[in-house]
Formats: sequence, structure tokens, C-alpha cells
Amino acid sequence: MLSPMQLLLLPPTLLLCLVIRRILTNFFFHPLSSFPAPFYTRLTSLPLAVLSLLGREPEFLHNLTKKYPPSTRAILITPTLLFFPHASSLKPIYWSPTHNHKGSLYGTGALGPTSLFSTIPAEDHKSLRKSLGGAHWSVSYLKTSQEPRIDNLVTFFVNQLSLLPPDHEPIQMGEKLAQFAADVMTLLVFGKPWGFIAHDRDERRLLSAFRESLPMFAFAARCNSFRELILSSPWIRGLIMPKVDDKTGSGYLASQAKLAVAQREQEREQGIGGEGEMRDYLDYTLDARDGNGEPLTRAQKEAHATLLIQAGADTTGSGLGAVLRLMLEHGECMKKARREIEVADEKGLLSTPVLYEETKQHLPYFVACIKEGLRVNPPAPNLFGRIILEKGGTVIDGVHVPQGAEVCSHPYVVGRDPELYGPDAEAFEPERWLNGNEKRRAEMEAANFVFSMGPRVCLGKEIAMMEMYKVLPEIVRRFDFEVVSAGKYVDRGGVACNKDFMVRVRRRT
Repeated sequence: MLSPMQLLLLPPTLLLCLVIRRILTNFFFHPLSSFPAPFYTRLTSLPLAVLSLLGREPEFLHNLTKKYPPSTRAILITPTLLFFPHASSLKPIYWSPTHNHKGSLYGTGALGPTSLFSTIPAEDHKSLRKSLGGAHWSVSYLKTSQEPRIDNLVTFFVNQLSLLPPDHEPIQMGEKLAQFAADVMTLLVFGKPWGFIAHDRDERRLLSAFRESLPMFAFAARCNSFRELILSSPWIRGLIMPKVDDKTGSGYLASQAKLAVAQREQEREQGIGGEGEMRDYLDYTLDARDGNGEPLTRAQKEAHATLLIQAGADTTGSGLGAVLRLMLEHGECMKKARREIEVADEKGLLSTPVLYEETKQHLPYFVACIKEGLRVNPPAPNLFGRIILEKGGTVIDGVHVPQGAEVCSHPYVVGRDPELYGPDAEAFEPERWLNGNEKRRAEMEAANFVFSMGPRVCLGKEIAMMEMYKVLPEIVRRFDFEVVSAGKYVDRGGVACNKDFMVRVRRRT
């Protein structure tokens, strides 16, 4: 019979035993215990989760990489997550068809109904991507079918900026560009923009609500205990997840997707629309068929109608803002880019607004600025984890990784890999994309991790690039920018923004 004192001491004693057991396991007996790691990341996933919550993860991982010699190819950043900081690891992690299995966060339901983004098994993702993919995601399709619609928004955006009085109050240029991107995405999905530009506001708080949700989901993605013990509860998810009766944010977006899918299906049943009408991405979602030739479920249709907007609006806006901010911070780069536009204009090579293909062919320095801006300040500085399923493990970047381990890399860190980009890897240097040997430039292109890569590369990548190749040269062509506050690049749970990027805009004569 235990005494009262013994009963009182029993819980803390058991807890201490569990802690000691965890320490011994993680430091000496875990399959990943031989990999280099700070003691705190070997012990628990909580430090990385907190750093992500605070928006410090990119800098932490970059500084952590510097603490180890270049020969260190993998670092343990949680007890079960291996981080590969070098660009040479990207192909074996993300292009291998056997490494296309996502981590456990995606199966919790925290990301809403199952979609292309949240599908975990590789085969399920392959089948779903085949259903949703097609020529309508290609550059050639976008140029012929969607670019004229984007042209209208670019022209409207320029006109709205032109209405600002010469002595106007500074504007948050990053927010303006995010609103432009949100209008493009709602146009392409629902057939008409929601009016972010027209009303000069974050319509239905779509952008701000999305950003506010990111830290919690980033914390959940990195903290195993929180994800497994708390977020897996349907009751908890019901409390924190957006709801279709919300009047703002992702819940409102979901309700609009629900209504749009129902209305479009009813129109099809009634024979309304069809041949000759401009198609949007909602049409393609309704057309999609699974591996058995069956239509997607109603929930899948609604989830994918929102996916492009959720995944593309704020990230594309972040990329647009980062490129412009970096060009303005580096005045010589802006002068070169502007002179390039002027020379092309003098030769009659540019339309109004600038076409995607014209930027690609006639503005190589501006294209280099875009590539460099996205490298230095990637819009989605997130951990893209993959599970190793091969029996006996696999080899990544010369390192043997055991079966069951989760591996990842990070756009912010690999974009600063001196092995690929040289000793000035942290500098904004657009010339690196134009100078040097062709082999090195091809290697940098192959290491482009801004939109992920491999079988799970962002489906809307070409849409985002079209926006950047169009609106950025057009506003640089039409306006001068007085930087009131350069602001800074800020990570918010794996999606970046350009905080306090304040400018005055004046029409060029």
C-alpha cells in the first residue's frame, strides 16, 4: 500500500521517467540519432514550431546551416524531420516518384476537404493531378485564352494608380499588388474579379484572414504532439476551421465556391453556356474525371474551386511585391530595367499593356530581376516534407536516409546555397542569371524551388509567372516610385509578405 507521499510523488516520477526515456531514445537509439542537430531539435519538435509561429524559421534554418561545415548534407530539425540545405538535394527529394508521399499534417483535415494540395499518397495525387491537369495550365493556353482578360486587369490597375493625386499619402504597395493578384485569381476561377482593385480594399478580408490563419497551421505542421493529440480531433477542428456561413475569409470563399459549383452544374443541365463562351477554371474543375472516368465529388469540386485562389492570390502578391521592393532598394537595377523598357519601347517592341512573350523576349534584364527577387525573397518559404517509403531507405545527396523518415528542403535556404550561387549568394544580383556559363545558368533554373518542383509542383505556376511578366514591367514603365519605407520581407507561417513597404506613386511623363 502506497503512502500519501508516495502517491503524490508517483505522477512526477512517471513523467520524469518518460522524459528520460525520450532523451535516451532520441539521442542514442532513434534511427535518425546519428544525424547532426542542435540538442533542442533532437529532443522535441516544439522549438521549430515556435520559430515558425514567430516568423523566424527561414533565418533560423539559414543560420543553422552556416554553423555546420559544407560537407554536412542533412540536419535534424525535429526528432523525425531531416532538413537538406543544399540545392543538390532537390532533385532526389522532389523529383523521385517514390518520394511523393506527404506528411501527416495533410491527413488531419486541418487543410479543409481533400484537394490536390492536401492529398497524401503519391498514387492518389497522381490520379487527381491527371484529372485536373491539362493544356489549360500551359503557357500557350494562357497566352491565347486568358492573357487578354489579364490585360484588362493590368490596364485597370494602372488607371487606378494614375488617379492618385501627386501629393497622396503613402500606399502599401505590397498590398496593392496582392489585391491585383487576388482579382486575377477570382477572375480566372469564377469568371469575374471580386473587385479588390475597384474598391481598393481586401474584399471580404480574403487576404488578411488567410494570413491570420497561417501561423497556427504552420505550428501544427511542425509540432508533432499538437498535430497528433489536438488537431486530429474533429471537435477542435470544428472550433478553429473556417465555416461556410462566415461572412469573410476562407469560409466565405468556400461558400462562394459551393454556390458557384451548384449554379454552374444547374446551367449545364439546362444547356446554358457551352461552346463559344469564355471558359474559366471552374469549368475545368467540373470537367475533371478521376482514373475511372467518373466526375469529382461535389466536395472535391468545391475544394479545387478555392484551391487556386487560396494558394495563388497572396503568394503571387508577395512575389510581385518582393521583386518591386528589391528593385527599388537597388537603384542601379531599377535604372537598368527601366532603360531596357525604354529601348524596347523606342523600337516598337512592346504592346500596351506589355505581353508575356514580349517581356520574355525583349526584356531579359527585367526577367533576371524577377528570377532574382523570387530567389532572394521566395513567396512561400515553407518546409515541403516528403516521407521515405522505400524498404531499406534511400540515398539523398550522398546521405543514407532510413525508411519512414520525413525529409525536406526550404526555398529560402537553398536559394542561398553558395555551392550553386557563389559567395555572393545572399546578394540581390540579377546579372547572375545573364552572365556566367550556360551550364551554371541551367543548374540555377533546375534548382528553382519557388513553386516547389517535381510531381507536386504548383499547378498555377505559369499563371503566377504571367502576372509577374506583365504587371511589373507595365507599372515600372508607367510610374516613378518614391520609397517612403522599404519595409521588410516577413515570413508568416510559411507564406511571406512585404511588411510596411510604403511608396508614393507618380505617373511618368
